[in-house]
Amino acid sequence: MVISKEELRSRLKRVKVVVSDVDGTLTTNDNQVGEITKDLVKKLKSKNILTTFATQRIHSSIVEFAKELDIKIPMISINGALIQDAEGKALFKAVINPKYVKKALDFCEEFFVRIALVYNDEIVYTESNSVLKDFMYRIGTNYRLVDSYNNYVNDVLEIIMLGNEKSVIKHIQKKMNFPYRFFVNAKYYRSSTRLGIYNLEIRKSGTSKLTGIKKLAKYLKCKKYEVAVIGDWYNDRELFEYGGLNVALQNAVAELKNNAHYITEKTNNEDGVGEFLQLLYDSV
Repeated sequence: MVISKEELRSRLKRVKVVVSDVDGTLTTNDNQVGEITKDLVKKLKSKNILTTFATQRIHSSIVEFAKELDIKIPMISINGALIQDAEGKALFKAVINPKYVKKALDFCEEFFVRIALVYNDEIVYTESNSVLKDFMYRIGTNYRLVDSYNNYVNDVLEIIMLGNEKSVIKHIQKKMNFPYRFFVNAKYYRSSTRLGIYNLEIRKSGTSKLTGIKKLAKYLKCKKYEVAVIGDWYNDRELFEYGGLNVALQNAVAELKNNAHYITEKTNNEDGVGEFLQLLYDSV
């Protein structure tokens, strides 16, 4: 769905906000932001074009990037469960009702599945669930070992489960989605980094990168066509469902490229985001 150069130039002139994924997009595999991106985010801000993030990461792990890039507007984290700025002012926070957290904990005990609880600034786990820390691909995250989950069922933004039996994980997904679908949403996926490992992410119903970007755009008083989104992975499909201009990095999965209006020549390790921002800056 790559658009013509003429159409691209036309859409670039209307962009007021750039929303970028973080891992595999904004950052290199070494968790660094490209120098061109650093320079251009600040230059674009002087032209009233703002930049922010939409990521799976927890909020605290992206605050330093926001400060480095002088981003003041809210950022979307935990795949839409939290929208908050670097100073801690929350625009939106989707807390899971404690009774559903307890239900998930009961399922994990019954089916011998590992579980961890996600907050805006840390992920907590118990000793019997410590393997989760090694299997989760959450760069920059603060992990905290606790004796028990009993005192940690409040203010949970996401529940992460992990197991090596697909049928068990999908069974728990079904149990959580019905009859609790109006309250929580459980999404199953296979690990992208570990063979034979299956994950389940549970968040409050109605939260995703798509709902997050809709809320952010409304807050910023932006029209759909004024928002450019950048991504590389399957969960960025939600951003592409909204963005007026969809940008996929060269290292993006094929599905995302097929739905991109523009594909960078560079990967995340070559500052592909910087490549697009230069294009945007030159257009204005």
